[in-house]
Amino acid sequence: MDEFALIDRIVAILGERAKGEGVLLGPGDDAALVAVPSGFDLAVTTDTLVAGRHFPTDASGDLVGARAMGVNLSDLAAMGAEARYCVVALTAPEPNIPWIEAFARGLAEAAARHGVAVVGGNLARGPLSVSVAAHGIVPRGEALVRSGARPGDRVYLSGALGVGYAARLAGDPRFYRVEPRLALGVSLRGIASAALDISDGFLSDLGHLCTASAVGAEVDLESVPVCPDVDARTALSCGDDYELLFTASAPTPVAESVHPVGRIVVGEGVTLFDAGRPVALDPNHPAGFRHFE
Repeated sequence: MDEFALIDRIVAILGERAKGEGVLLGPGDDAALVAVPSGFDLAVTTDTLVAGRHFPTDASGDLVGARAMGVNLSDLAAMGAEARYCVVALTAPEPNIPWIEAFARGLAEAAARHGVAVVGGNLARGPLSVSVAAHGIVPRGEALVRSGARPGDRVYLSGALGVGYAARLAGDPRFYRVEPRLALGVSLRGIASAALDISDGFLSDLGHLCTASAVGAEVDLESVPVCPDVDARTALSCGDDYELLFTASAPTPVAESVHPVGRIVVGEGVTLFDAGRPVALDPNHPAGFRHFE
């Protein structure tokens, strides 16, 4: 099966997922055409997953497809955007038809679960990797960004830290089935002063938010929910959580799954407290994942 026949097969597997509200022209042309509703901004994000780096080289195609979709939609959740469209580029060393078909099914199932249309993409030969560019819409001026936190705001976390890390170590399929907090992100419009998703690690990502907002943060360790299979210090930096971390003025109505874990202060960086006492960070323990280190 050559490249174009394989693309036709992928599109056939996507089925109705290659269509959707606002899709004017889907797969098959040089570019897709989509409509953005009046009064909305378009949120755009992209992420690449590389075999041996972001997923095991022997991972099944359906699981890789599901993860590629989930981690990208998590970025849209952090912006308070409603997920709408994506394009997908798959690079594979050989035309492994069963694997690629399974990948397309995993992608389609994740897209269907979150109401996303796969409107185009690319297929090439090379080391195994997947790139997704996801697009969402958000009412003009209501997007959540990293730079709005102010001293006095509370710091909130959805879910528990370390769940994705524990799943990866155990070979649990939940590692691949990332559930982006899209509904929560939308509900935080007009409430959260700053937000991002936790992909590289709680400490690292909270540090990014503090830098963008020119503030510091204090975190109460006893308030941070942690997966029971992971020690607390590892959970603070292991990444792969894809939960939302956000700030808001207190008191703030939040969902049951959201936990207040600290506060924004004047200053810079993140300070941890245990039972009211500051905890020194181990300089030899990385705060989170970084490429090229």
